[in-house]
Amino acid sequence: MDVLPATIVLIAFAIVGGIVIFVVRRRIYSTPSKSTTYTLSELRKLRDEGTITEEEYEQARESIIDQTL
Repeated sequence: MDVLPATIVLIAFAIVGGIVIFVVRRRIYSTPSKSTTYTLSELRKLRDEGTITEEEYEQARESIIDQTL
């Protein structure tokens, strides 16, 4: 009988944890509601200021180029 309360608590944690994981995944994989568009010169400025990394700059630059083709 001492095991029953602990089992109920574990089941409750599992359910709550599952719900939290579901919500977090949904937010991560949902498309952003706002679309921010940068020009290549703005991206260069962000990279030079250190706001974005070189890798982020290259990805954003390629995305802009792909959209214009």
